[in-house]
Formats: sequence, C-alpha cells, structure tokens
Amino acid sequence: MSPHGGNGPHRGAPGRTLSTARHVLQALEIIARHPRGIPIKALARQLDISLSSGYYLVSSMREQGFVEPSRAASGLYTLGPKFAELYRGYVAASLQPERLQPVLEELRDRASARAYAALWRDGDLEVVEIRGRRGSRELPDVTKGFRGAAHALALGKIYLCSLPRAQWPRYLRGPTYRRYTSATIATPEALAQHLRTVRDTGLAFDLQEFAAGSCCIAVPVRRGADNDPVASVGVSVPARRFAAERNTLVGVIREIATEASAELSSPADARWPALPPDRPHDSPSGNGV
Repeated sequence: MSPHGGNGPHRGAPGRTLSTARHVLQALEIIARHPRGIPIKALARQLDISLSSGYYLVSSMREQGFVEPSRAASGLYTLGPKFAELYRGYVAASLQPERLQPVLEELRDRASARAYAALWRDGDLEVVEIRGRRGSRELPDVTKGFRGAAHALALGKIYLCSLPRAQWPRYLRGPTYRRYTSATIATPEALAQHLRTVRDTGLAFDLQEFAAGSCCIAVPVRRGADNDPVASVGVSVPARRFAAERNTLVGVIREIATEASAELSSPADARWPALPPDRPHDSPSGNGV
C-alpha cells in the first residue's frame, strides 16, 4: 500500500531509476492480468502516471520484447515474446539433472549404448548427465559439463530447432561454423534447412558430424503436450551399428522420452503449465528457424 493511500506507486521513493523499475514491474503485472490486452491510457491510470509516461514505458518494454500489440484489437498491448524465453529458463532451472538419471539408466540398458542428457543453460547446450557401458561408443571430449557444438550434436539440434536465431549461441551467428569433421553442418542456411526436419519429426541425428565413426540420436523431453523441450536425451553408437539398427534405436529412445515427459507432466509438476509453441514472426530478429 502507498503511504499516501491507494495502490499506486510511491511517488516519494528515492531514485528515479528505482521508481522507473518499479513502474515497469507493476506494468507487467497489470498487463498479465489482461490476456486480450490493455490500452495505454488504462495502464497509465492504474500506475498513477501521466499518459505520456505511459507511452514511453510501453515503448521501452516493446523495444525489449516484453510487450507487443494485441491481436485482439488495435490499441491494446499484451505480454511479449521475451516472456517465453524467460519461462524456458525458469523451467530449465527447475529441472535438476538428478531427475534425469533414471531416464538415462533405462536408456543405456535398453539401447545398450552410451546415453546422454543435456539442458539449455545460459544460452548454450550443456551436457548434464552421462551413463555408459564399458566399450560403448563415446563422443571424445563430451563429458559432464561439456558446453557448445550445438550445431554438431543431436542433443543441441533438439534445442536449436525450437529457438529463433537471435537466441542461438554467439558461435552460430557468423557466416560459417566450426567443422569438427567433414560431415559437420557449417553454414546457417544448411543448418536452418536441417533443423526444419528436426522440428517436424521431433528427432535429431548426428551422422559423424562431431566425431568420425560415431552417430547419435536425440529426442526432446517435454513438459506438457507440444511444449518446448526442457531436456534432450540421446545415445551414441558406432556408425556401422547405427546403419543396421537405426529404426530399433529410434523406437527405444522415443518410448523412453515419452515416458519421461509424462512423468514430468504429472500432477506433481502441474505448477509449470505448458508453454505455447514459438511464433517465429514474433522473434526479436524477425525470423525464426
């Protein structure tokens, strides 16, 4: 409550910066209560600020992707696409790697292969758990805590296909990418085309793209139907075995990922609602993958 009565902001708060930050946070809370959108005039009135300040506030938030024009009617504003990115980070942070251990152990046993789990952390792929048998095909240098090479690993492609290019790692923003083998996808155009298939099928392959002689298969683990991935899980096998057992391995990994997704979407996890799919035209860069 304001010391002057009412629910408006504290006009006497010290520091213009803190006052502006408080207005932004209060504005976002107000906008969130109006799914169809709210006009700037009504927003300014609830914040107890001038109309011109309201326009400036909305313009600043819109520039950063926190607010966007409503599709319901002109002159209304709703929460913007930036919140999808923040929500993905919140969900990923809530998923502790320990919860993926039994998933990988089952995958390792049923596929008789080295199994991996990865999360998207701080704007890049991070391998968080590995389970493998002695003699199983390993990816060189890919150990627990490994970060990077999202374009060359099936685990990374699962995430890249769901993100707008503006949210790709910095090493994927140039005209060419690092080649780990002669099979590595090394240009944005080729990667974007490849990722369309990954997104459509929910299945990613690394065909000796990171390490010669090794092939990988990865699928997403999701929370809720049609949700963005909260983890990716996969296996690595010798190229010869991949050629002979591809369909069997795909069936095993899909089944296990489906079971893991169902478990994560159980009532115990109901506090995390499903996130709507990305809308490519809403991405900050203006073009999705």
